[in-house]
Amino acid sequence: MPRKVTSHVKRMREREGPAISADEFLSLRKPKGDVILEIENERVSLTSLDRIYWPDEKLTKFDLLSYYLRVGGRILPYLRDRPAILQRYPRGIKAPMFFQQDLESAPAFIKSVHLTNQEGRDLDYAVFSTIGSVLHFVNQGNIEQHPWHSTVKHLDKPDYFMLDLDPKQAPWQNVLEVAIICRDVLDEVGLPAFPKTSGSSGIHIYSPLKPKYDYRKIGSLAAAIAGEVSARVPRIATIQRSLAKRQKQQVYVDAMQNARGKTIAAAFSARAKPGASVSMPLTWKQIEKGVRISDFTIENVPGLVKKGDAWNQFFESAQQLKL
Repeated sequence: MPRKVTSHVKRMREREGPAISADEFLSLRKPKGDVILEIENERVSLTSLDRIYWPDEKLTKFDLLSYYLRVGGRILPYLRDRPAILQRYPRGIKAPMFFQQDLESAPAFIKSVHLTNQEGRDLDYAVFSTIGSVLHFVNQGNIEQHPWHSTVKHLDKPDYFMLDLDPKQAPWQNVLEVAIICRDVLDEVGLPAFPKTSGSSGIHIYSPLKPKYDYRKIGSLAAAIAGEVSARVPRIATIQRSLAKRQKQQVYVDAMQNARGKTIAAAFSARAKPGASVSMPLTWKQIEKGVRISDFTIENVPGLVKKGDAWNQFFESAQQLKL
């Protein structure tokens, strides 16, 4: 179990000056420079709003901030109270990116948890808590939101496991077919299956759980499910990690992202990919009809979610395993 120790995060002085509301922020037209956004009694300093994040699409930091502000109520349930691994693109998706696990400084409203990781290092992890916290990290170039699979209340007990269907060179239709096999296998063992686009190249299948079991046991379960899926359709599915040893038509059913400290892009997270794609929750009917990654971007998802949320019963569907 990780050892909790005293945080060493330096708290930044709150920026002074007038603030604008969320509605006022969203009504801005091609803003430049900096603003202070006040949301839920938190003052979030947002800077260089005209900085280009997606050069080909000419989408800016302001466009990304606006996206997260509009879908905040949708994404926050998958982020709240979870440690974050920050993937920062301060100059946009075509400039160098760096990972940040150790939070050195932050405003007073940003939560953190100080842990000793598996390598014995003491680290201050940022913790998602409010939409203001998400916007603060986005302002620092955190285009994608990568939460732990567990909350600070149950750090060693994940409340879901997931399978990452990675096509590499495999046809997209094979990804969709493998996703349906995943659903069938999970259904047979009494577990719910919630699909989403990865926003990159594949499909993610999540299964919500009661936080009762440690990462090792949940990882073993995920590996067993992946192995069964591969065994059922070996022509198009594999658990072989080595790309050189896979056949071109095979989709890699990756269960290894379920380890403690591993993260995956959250539901509704934007991706630092061409097209400003989004990791979008799906219905199984969408999978069966042939949904595509490019169907969902930061420009159209806010409108789409007004029509409903395919994962609105995600945490209510959490199961207790019989291990």
